[in-house]
Amino acid sequence: MAGRTREADTSDAEKDLRAERILDAAADLLAAHGYRRVSVSEVAHRADVGKGTVYLHFPTKEALFLTVMLRAQAALAERLIAEIRTDPMAVLPHRSARSTYLGADADPVLHAVLIGNSETLGILTREARRVLGDLIERRREAQRGHFALLRENGLLRTDSPLDDQRRCYAIVVTGFLTSGPLLSAEGSDAETLAGMLATTVRNAFEPAPDPDPAAVRAVAPRVAEAFTGVLGAMREEIARLKLT
Repeated sequence: MAGRTREADTSDAEKDLRAERILDAAADLLAAHGYRRVSVSEVAHRADVGKGTVYLHFPTKEALFLTVMLRAQAALAERLIAEIRTDPMAVLPHRSARSTYLGADADPVLHAVLIGNSETLGILTREARRVLGDLIERRREAQRGHFALLRENGLLRTDSPLDDQRRCYAIVVTGFLTSGPLLSAEGSDAETLAGMLATTVRNAFEPAPDPDPAAVRAVAPRVAEAFTGVLGAMREEIARLKLT
């Protein structure tokens, strides 16, 4: 009873620190062993908490690792936004595709989920659709707005419908990510694969001439602002999930 009383009196700040410790432990184990081979008991042991304490924050294993992945995605989004603010050319699809690939490859969690194990990606994607529908829709609308701005300013081809173009871009990027192990086995390193992805995207989606620097500079702040809003929503969702 005393233990439960102390638990109830724990401040939100202490709960948040404990949840971060659990997420750190889960991220380390996911990167080292893969989703299927990690149990909630192992996460609890590594985080130095009881198994029941993990479930106080995350009702299922899927919810725990979805939060781990969302936290990694938010960190990658923050880096991509900073890149756009530093270099407006980073707003172009071939540049964002390259940065996304390299960022996912460098992050142990994203590498384990996106590049290392398509089965885990499927499990966590289904969980995301179940509990993060509003966030997914907001991110989709930001991506749609990104492409619409590029099209309006002559920075993206317009010979296919906007939504088809956006979906095709997502398929190409996801295909390169999930094919990483196969392509690496053929001797291609991450820099080479990211370059191949950038070339593919540029040839498929961007006009042949070099982009107008003035148009790029006009578009970049608006895209960065839109994605900053999505990043804020991601952080809010992470905070909600941690304290559920």
